[in-house]
Amino acid sequence: MLRPDKHLDPNFSVINIGGLIIKTLKETGILTFNELLFILMEKIGENVKNVYLPSLSFLFLLGKIRYHQ
Repeated sequence: MLRPDKHLDPNFSVINIGGLIIKTLKETGILTFNELLFILMEKIGENVKNVYLPSLSFLFLLGKIRYHQ
């Protein structure tokens, strides 16, 4: 279960970043891994790198995003 603690910044939580990923993909369509990361870094900042991969994994496990080779 995802539970916040007192050290969690809500702007850099897996759920918040996941929501921004879905919003960005709906606006732009298919993006590469690096393109999506750079867009999020421009919107939020460099700290998104720490939560980017767990957020993608979370969305993939929920069936919200698909991987294309």
